Amino acid sequence: MPLLWSPPLPLPPLPPPPRIISVPLRQPQIHRDVAAHGPRWELLPHPVLPVIAASPGPVIQPLSAEQVQAVVNSTPLKRSDYLPLLRLSPAVPTAAVLPPQQWRLGFQTLSPFKSQTGTGNQNYAVNLDVGLSDNFLVSGFLSQADDPLNASLNSFDVQPANFWESYGAAARWQLIRNQQWQLSLNGSVEGWNVGSGGDDSFARSGDAASPNIFNDSGRRVFTRNIVGSLSLPISLQASPQWQVNLAPGVTMLPSTQGAGQGGAGTFYGTNPYIGGGVLFQPFPELGLTAGIAQPIGAGTNSFNADLQFSRVPIYSAGLNWDLNPRIGLRGLLTNGFGATPATALLALPSDNRLGYSASFVYTPDAPDTPQIPLSGRQRSLARGGLTVNTALVPEDDHSEFWANADSGGNVNGFWGYSLSNVFQLSLFSGGLYNNVPQTTPQARLYANDGAWNWRIGGKAVAFSPLRGAPFWGGGRITLGRNSDIVNNTGQGYVFGETMFTWEASDSVALNLNPKLVLSGAGNLWAMGVSTNVQLAPRWQLVPESNVVVNNLAQSNGTLGLRWQTTDSLALEAYGSTAASILDVGQLLSAEQVRFGGRVLFSF
Repeated sequence: MPLLWSPPLPLPPLPPPPRIISVPLRQPQIHRDVAAHGPRWELLPHPVLPVIAASPGPVIQPLSAEQVQAVVNSTPLKRSDYLPLLRLSPAVPTAAVLPPQQWRLGFQTLSPFKSQTGTGNQNYAVNLDVGLSDNFLVSGFLSQADDPLNASLNSFDVQPANFWESYGAAARWQLIRNQQWQLSLNGSVEGWNVGSGGDDSFARSGDAASPNIFNDSGRRVFTRNIVGSLSLPISLQASPQWQVNLAPGVTMLPSTQGAGQGGAGTFYGTNPYIGGGVLFQPFPELGLTAGIAQPIGAGTNSFNADLQFSRVPIYSAGLNWDLNPRIGLRGLLTNGFGATPATALLALPSDNRLGYSASFVYTPDAPDTPQIPLSGRQRSLARGGLTVNTALVPEDDHSEFWANADSGGNVNGFWGYSLSNVFQLSLFSGGLYNNVPQTTPQARLYANDGAWNWRIGGKAVAFSPLRGAPFWGGGRITLGRNSDIVNNTGQGYVFGETMFTWEASDSVALNLNPKLVLSGAGNLWAMGVSTNVQLAPRWQLVPESNVVVNNLAQSNGTLGLRWQTTDSLALEAYGSTAASILDVGQLLSAEQVRFGGRVLFSF
């Protein structure tokens, strides 16, 4: 029988504290040639001898959420963080697509600067783009225009109402892509509801309220059309700053409307076209665009006040400003009125004239503007003023609510959410007007008794001391209408303002606030000035004044007191000669002092 033995091994001293790993060793058997070769060692299935392991190195603790956010807020943006432009205008697409699983949401309004009928004329649209793969993009969209025709028709005593509603989906397949140029194939299928005549385009009080433009029935014509478009955009990157685009295509629209409803009348028809344009992008954040789309077939894309249809070029020139890769603002000068691929070639109904387009584009999960956190006082300033705004917004992912009422019977509310450190989306602002003096066209159209106003929009910060500027600067725009429960006018207006805020000291902030109202009832321009004085740790005094430049009689003033009860809750009391603290009400005089209060809540 072979003998089992264990050679004696000296054990070294154990360092404090020891870390022991048991290594199983199996005692070897002595073979006949053990004398020549020595013992052979094999592992045993059970531990026998202790072996000292080296002491571990320092343990690296994971970063906390606050530390991760601090790293993000100090990381500068790069050119590669910005995604490509998908359209120079609604009528001129580029050949670009979004990366896989990236999506982009856009809101747009198109409108003439002035309406000959004395009412606003807006086309509102929302668009969703989703990248499905490296070379495939899908889109969904909805647009609606329900205002009367922009120019009065010459042969009608009662002017026809007008209604356009488009909805559908589109796809873009990028066929070729390299560093210099790209080629894509676009297609869309859409539903297009067209109404002419009736009562304010919806026929809410009967079909015979106004005649239509298609036949002599004297009644409303309403048709649900299936339309579509095809295009083949080519994008050439001539240099890092210059991109040239060519986009031939065709839109397929009905050539008549009204069949079976009193007789078929002329409409637009199918339009082949040639489109193209340029993009000049000196900086990743800034782009200048110019484009044109010219119909070349037998169809038409415009009609005048004599109901004569014709082909006209659709042109545009615009500014694209990306506050960061997540938030983009678009502005266009254009005579186009359609907002979807199949209707983008159409001019303003009854009146081919220059107008504007304003768009907001949101790309979630894209990098945000790096910024250090706001101080407690800056968070209070970010809530704005009463009738004069500030240039600050709450930080990313923060919500803000407020409710207001005054002694004149006005009731208003607001709900905002910060999509970025530099942009707050106004999901709702609005309420009821009451007892506003009806001394101006704007008051009669938007602030009559019982007028229910609703508005959406956004507020952006362009520069701030947190990023090296000497003061804060930004802008805000809202869109909406007076639903007018009593008279049902349903007219809208655009409100825009710029804001500048200078923190003169730890307790005093000065605000300069130019603002305007663009409407079919006439425009109003004003300059707002205010001061925010920190009286005590939780008390602020806010005197404000608005000078209406083109109607001085509507100038007004406000004195408010804010009590910051907690970090998330504030209460305000005020007296004001403004008709309301909501948008157009800031540029109208109440002709007496209204006393009111406001509750503000944020989280």
